[in-house]
This record gives sequence, C-alpha cells and structure tokens, in this order.
Amino acid sequence: MRELRRRFGNFAYSDIYLAIVAAIVTLAWAVRSAEFGFVALVLFACVSLVLLDDILPLTAPIFYAMCMIFTDQVDDFLFMWPTFIPLGVAVVIFVVRNRGRVKLGKMVFPQLAVSVALLLGGAGTIAASDYLRALPSVLFLGIGVLAIYILLFQFVKTDEKRDIGLFFCKMLMWFGVAVLIELVIVIVRSGQPPAEWGHMYRDTGWGNENNIATILSLTAPMCFYLSTRYRHGWAYILMGVAQYVGIILSFSRGSILMGAITGPVCAIYALVKAVDRRIIGISYGVIIAAVLAGYFAVFDKVNDMFASLMGQGFGVSGRDLLYAEAWDVFTKHPLIGAGVGYNGPNYNINTMQFYWFHSTLFQVLANMGIVGFAAYAYYYVVRFGIVFKGIRNPLNVFMLIAWLGFEGYSMMDTGTFVPFPTMALIMAMAMLLEYTNKAAPFRGEVDEYNRFFKRGAIKAQARYYGTFTDEYARTVAA
Repeated sequence: MRELRRRFGNFAYSDIYLAIVAAIVTLAWAVRSAEFGFVALVLFACVSLVLLDDILPLTAPIFYAMCMIFTDQVDDFLFMWPTFIPLGVAVVIFVVRNRGRVKLGKMVFPQLAVSVALLLGGAGTIAASDYLRALPSVLFLGIGVLAIYILLFQFVKTDEKRDIGLFFCKMLMWFGVAVLIELVIVIVRSGQPPAEWGHMYRDTGWGNENNIATILSLTAPMCFYLSTRYRHGWAYILMGVAQYVGIILSFSRGSILMGAITGPVCAIYALVKAVDRRIIGISYGVIIAAVLAGYFAVFDKVNDMFASLMGQGFGVSGRDLLYAEAWDVFTKHPLIGAGVGYNGPNYNINTMQFYWFHSTLFQVLANMGIVGFAAYAYYYVVRFGIVFKGIRNPLNVFMLIAWLGFEGYSMMDTGTFVPFPTMALIMAMAMLLEYTNKAAPFRGEVDEYNRFFKRGAIKAQARYYGTFTDEYARTVAA
C-alpha cells in the first residue's frame, strides 16, 4: 500500500495527471454525457483522496469539474447524486488520515469580513423574500469560498525541495486548455461565419463568453511563468499565446482590453526571466511570422472577425445607467447598502439571483454600503500584501499581472461576484503564495526533483543529467 501511494503521488504531480483530468471533463462536456463525466471524475477524485496526503493535486478535479457542466439546467444532473456518496466517504478518509494541527491562513479574517458584509447587506431594508432569495448566493460567495480556502490551506503538504508553485501553475495552464478547447467547439458547432461571431452567444452551459474570458485572463499569464522555468520554454509560450487568442475569440470586450495590457507585459517579463532568452526570442519571432502568414492566408475571414468585434463597439453598453443606479442606491442606503437581493429597474435577475451592476466598486457600494467597502478594502489590502511580500519571486510577479488583469476587468464586469470557480480560484492562488512566500523562491530551470516528481528516481535522473554516482544517488535520495 505504501508503494502504491508513493507511485500514485509521483503520478499526481505530473502533467499526465493534469492532462487526464482535463481530458475527462472536456470529453464529458463535448459528448454531453453526465454519466461518463461524473463517474470518471468521481472515481479519479476518490482514488486521489484515498492515496494522497497532499490536497494540491486535488485542485485539478476541484476546479476542472466545472468544465463538464454542459447545460445550466440543474435537473439534467440530479440523477447522478449517488456518485457523491463514495466521494463523501473518500473526503472523510482523506481528512481523517491527514488530520493535524489546525492552520489558518492570512485570508481567513478578510474573507470572514466579506462574509459578514454580504450577510448584513440590506438587512432591515429590503423585503425578507428578496433577502432569502439571494441568501444561497450570499452564503456561497462568503462562507462557501472561505470554506474552500480553509480546506486547501489546511491540507497542503510542502517540503523544502517541492516546487508547489510550479505544479499549481501547470494546473492553471491545463484548466485554461480545457476552457479554450470548449470555446473553440462552441464556435465551430455554431456554424456561424466569422462576420457573425460578434452576434453569437457563447454558452458552454457552465458560463458565457465573459466567464470564459475571466478564467483565461487568470490562466494565460501562468503559461508565461512556466516558460521561464524551462530551457525550451517555447511550448509554454505557445500555450499562453493560444489562451490570449482565446480571450479575443470570446469577444469579451473588457477582457480583450485588459489582455492587450497584460499579454505584452507577460511576454516581456518572460523574456527577461527566461532560462535561454535566445530560444524565447526565436519563438516570439516564429509566432509573429506564423500569425502574419495565417493572416495573409485567410485575411478575409480574419478581417470579418475583427469587423464583427469592432461592430460591437467599446461603449459602455448601458453600464452608465447601472453605475448611476448603484450610486443612487448607495446614497439612499449608505451604511449597509440595499443587499444582494436588491432588484432594480434596468436588468432582470439572472440565475445566480444577483442584480448585476457590472463593477466591483459599484456592486459593493450598492449592495453593502460603507460596511462592505471597508470589508473589501481590508480583503484587498491583505490579498495584495501577500503577493507583494514575495514580489522578488517571478511567480508573484506573474500572479500580480493576472490579478491586475482580472480586477481591471471586474471593474467592468461581474468577476468578483462569481463564487465558483472565480473567487475560489483567486483565494487558492492567494493560498499558494502564502506557502511559497515562506521559502526561498524557485528560479531558473526546474531541478531534477521537481522535473521527475519523485524521490529515488535515480536512474531516470541520471539518464537525463548524464551522471550516476554514489554521491549523486545519496543526494537525491536524501
């Protein structure tokens, strides 16, 4: 059993593991098979929970699971509820087997403050029916996200050799790959010519074009970080470029605007921090040449696509009315706001029971007032304090770029009020940085311990490095 756990633990830190999980959810979504998706993913998650002593590899099934939801009709998945019985048992086994001293991260109290502000919002102001209607969403955005953060923080296992930041970024990269593939499938299945893409609703079941763009804005910068950790980092550059292209294909204008800023910044910083700048520089040249060649090969269709994008314009799309309304609500209820259950005149309530103001600032002011503004200010100070604490680490810099792109876009959209996967993922990124900040940063090319994801792989490592001595063996096995 110990040997099985060791072998599976080695496998769980590999790209193959991440690719398999991503393939399961993407295939289940593509063929619209809840049976295959739930059974395969739950089985995979149960094996991981029973055999692993680290929750970090489990972030893949936790976050990727969303990608297999092919419709927003909950009834289409309720019949699969029995699969959660073995999953629940496996979770209990994992928690009991890995229990220990309770650990609380720096984001516990800031997120708790946000939870309190969400619960207080509109109390005594809006009708009880409106408050209760929004309560499930409020609890998920506040307490639910906090619970996910505490669970992840509690069960992360580290050692001085394990580069957990490397694995986490690969998890994000493969998440972006799954989302990108589903976006392309949606476009292809639509049968619409590029000239009509601007009028097409990109509905994956689990989200629309804005949700797609939000996830890609967080995953794409991590691809560029990974390119700085390998001598032949061009493959990760391609991954990053593809995911930024995905943002363009989403036709989410706010995300495209922010991507036009964060993309070049990532590319420049990746070149500066590259293990081999010559290889990365050449890869940039090849990518630019390929893009130009592709453009001239099908320039009419590309032009049609961009004409469709520009035809949407980059105006406020009615957001000015929402912002004015939010400010009016705030002036009438300045202390604790009108609550998340508030229902105004401009847009209909959506399936998440939110009345979207399409801006983090105005959503907070209208729904939670001064109390909410103070809670979120506390939250942002602590969260960005975490990333700046280790800012000399390139990982922190790329995380910061991703966060700034996300927050900038959320000032024009709804990202910060989507509990899962968005805010849970943001909190997971903060959790990861709390751990990486405690140790010396991993820079440059990945060492053999993290390249092969296992102790004792002496022969494999020796073949790679061309050395095999007793001294080397003792060093690796230590």
